[in-house]
Amino acid sequence: MLAFLLVVPTLFAAASGDWNLASWLFAASLVPALALGIGARVPPAQSPLQANEALVVAALAFIVAAALMSPVLAAASGLPLSDAWFEAVSGVTTTGLTMVTRPEKASPAFLFARSWMQWFGGLGIIVLSLALALGRAADMRRMADTVSEEEDLGESVRAHARHVVVIYPLLTLAAIAGVWAAGLPMFQAVIHGLSAVSTGGFSGFSESLAGVPSAVRFTLLAAAFLGALPLFLLYRSYASGWLEFLRDTELRALVGAVLITALGLWLLGDVGTSDVLAQALSAQTGTGFSTLDVSALDPQAKWVLILSMVTGAGIGSTAGGIKLLRILILIRVIQIALLRVQMPRHAVLEPELGGRMLRPEQVQHALVVALLFLLVIICSWLPFIAAGYPPLDGLFEVVSATATVGLSTGIAVPALDPWLKGLLTLDMLAGRVEIVALLVLLYPATWHRRR
Repeated sequence: MLAFLLVVPTLFAAASGDWNLASWLFAASLVPALALGIGARVPPAQSPLQANEALVVAALAFIVAAALMSPVLAAASGLPLSDAWFEAVSGVTTTGLTMVTRPEKASPAFLFARSWMQWFGGLGIIVLSLALALGRAADMRRMADTVSEEEDLGESVRAHARHVVVIYPLLTLAAIAGVWAAGLPMFQAVIHGLSAVSTGGFSGFSESLAGVPSAVRFTLLAAAFLGALPLFLLYRSYASGWLEFLRDTELRALVGAVLITALGLWLLGDVGTSDVLAQALSAQTGTGFSTLDVSALDPQAKWVLILSMVTGAGIGSTAGGIKLLRILILIRVIQIALLRVQMPRHAVLEPELGGRMLRPEQVQHALVVALLFLLVIICSWLPFIAAGYPPLDGLFEVVSATATVGLSTGIAVPALDPWLKGLLTLDMLAGRVEIVALLVLLYPATWHRRR
């Protein structure tokens, strides 16, 4: 599948006359990916795929994709290999932090390859969400939304995946057409549309969206908002009507989170009225497009953006972060705990959210993911403090990388110490696979225990 996806930037590079990049894409990425795919074809196992096996495959897919693209980006841009690895990881994890200071000087084929990486990386996280649900019937039923106890869960989730594969390209084409109609040249519309729907944030302009017309800016952020929603919700809305869309818990939570972030930036930070909603949308959806100099923001505004980035958007979307549904689950559990203290001893009060009963495994998973995110952020933040960076700016950069957002206070630049760049790439990978998959990959028992 990766080899198939790499055909697109290879053909684009050849069509645009960038034969250097086309040859590197073909020889260093496409052919090795195809060889790996052919070599990995083994007789199917008699037993079904285990959850830990699915997570390992999903985590390795991101790592292998970045490894195959690193020499290509280095050859095309002149970046050192370490910076090219950072760029590739940022691309495939849909983060948007970049080592390219002047994208206007890069070739169109290079810019397209970066945005294309974000686009198929965004699709990859949707597939990963299926892998994370593998083996947890409650989560799989929620994703499919039509599965009964007697139906084949695996087949239903495969049907959901097919629906997503249709919705994602259609949403991308609509975004590109909308941005082009709003006034952006076709090529810029393509690369920005790919980055917006995947909530990636790579831009063809040094100042991101600061200099583009307002119509272009909000068309892109509207596409990012839809990309930050569970994509199966869009299909379900098409199949069941838009009332289903408006009633969705995650939609209302995302709208509320964006408005709270915008209000916080307006009241606490020195942010202009024209930038408040744009930056709130960019941070909450995990897109990373910027309309202002983030490094110049007040500390209060940076704290608002940090909280927005870490909460994230919808499960099963292209966005990163802890995810709003998990935050809502944890808030509901706390609320139930407070209510039970006030109730009679034998009273029964079961937690529910959006009219659905919360199962113990859902609550446990939400708690584990939230704690792991915070643990990774703290452990990654301390080295930046030790290296002498301002604590708030260091925390902002770590949160942006772990939540795969891409907003920057100016720390993630080519002059950054290589070991800190490596730490940020690890954060991006961990955040993209929601940490659990990376831990399963690194857990020794995954490899030496019997099935």
